[in-house]
Amino acid sequence: MLLQLENTNPNNVNKLLEFAKQNNLNLSLIDDTGTNYVLPGKPLTPAELAQLIKNGRNSGMVAMEDAHRLIRNAYDAG
Repeated sequence: MLLQLENTNPNNVNKLLEFAKQNNLNLSLIDDTGTNYVLPGKPLTPAELAQLIKNGRNSGMVAMEDAHRLIRNAYDAG
């Protein structure tokens, strides 16, 4: 599972890691640089997100190709 934490700081991340440890949850940082607490890339634009939702509602599903393309574009994965 991947979690994205917003509006946080090192102290809050450490609290979360301590909670996970106390409850025997295997939780670890992906990019433990000590200063960067965000995932690389950028979020989907409102237009991209709206299009993804519209496509899903119209067809009852989101095509894997569409989701994959949007995610790769957002994270500069080419």
